[in-house]
Amino acid sequence: MSAPVPVATPAIGQLRSLWLAWIVVGGICLVPLLLPDRALSSLFAWLPLLSHHVLPEKALYSPFAYWLLFTLVWWVQSRWPAAASPFFSRALRQDLFWYLASMGLRLLFLGVWAQALVAFYSAHLGFLTLPGVAHWHPLAQFALGVLLADFARWLSHLIRHKVPLFWAFHAVHHSQRNLNLFTDARVHPLDRMVSSLITSLVLVLTGNNAPAIILWMVFETVYPKFYHANTRLDFGPLRFLLVTPQSHRVHHGIERRYHDCNFGFIFSFWDRLFGTQFRDHRVYPATGIPDTRFPLEDREGHSGPLKTLCSQLIYPFFLWRRLP
Repeated sequence: MSAPVPVATPAIGQLRSLWLAWIVVGGICLVPLLLPDRALSSLFAWLPLLSHHVLPEKALYSPFAYWLLFTLVWWVQSRWPAAASPFFSRALRQDLFWYLASMGLRLLFLGVWAQALVAFYSAHLGFLTLPGVAHWHPLAQFALGVLLADFARWLSHLIRHKVPLFWAFHAVHHSQRNLNLFTDARVHPLDRMVSSLITSLVLVLTGNNAPAIILWMVFETVYPKFYHANTRLDFGPLRFLLVTPQSHRVHHGIERRYHDCNFGFIFSFWDRLFGTQFRDHRVYPATGIPDTRFPLEDREGHSGPLKTLCSQLIYPFFLWRRLP
């Protein structure tokens, strides 16, 4: 592994205060684990949409799981950063706005979308279910669904790079010049709709029900956060199985030659099978897109991130108009 890139660190007093505050946050995240079952039922009764989006286990364990994820990324980035950048950078704050907007959309629509898809499929498209799969063990159904869904992600990702109309929206995700924990949420809603539709459909085709679909979608929201972070990691031999922070950073490289490789979402073996894997696992290129007209996060003031978010949401439509 290459030598760590030095980064500016806060004063010792500030660092201690930050860690103390973060430990307090971790304690708060443990609270759901201590709540009685009736409290969870009351929450679901108060927010019915939440019951469609969140499995009971996720409601209990997700807050602390996310806290552990953020702590791990914070520690790894401080030890092995891919580029010199503070953890709480302006880029992270901008992508946090994307994350909050994305989380709101998922909270409102993900569960409803999964339930509606299963209902529509069962009523009108059940004949498409792969023969015999319905009689498989649920774990085997899930494994097949995951593999096919991940391949569908890989294929749809490649298509969204090759088709100019789709790239206009996917370019928003690639525009970040300082990759961070929340960059995976920097996805235009129309781009996300295309991707999630393909994944959900494949999982349904293999006989999985709505809870299994939501469970996999939950995992898909967590792992990409790790490999989008500003960390210098390639996972050693595991890189032959999984997408890594290094391989995905290459995919985000600002040079055009990097955009046409490493399309994997969870598993990396699709790229190796189809010859789209970038072979050098030691390179950590600069990231972003070369279009200087993209509205980067350079607006000052409290409303700056919100204004930038709106500009970035509109950008694909202007780029679309310039397509030949």
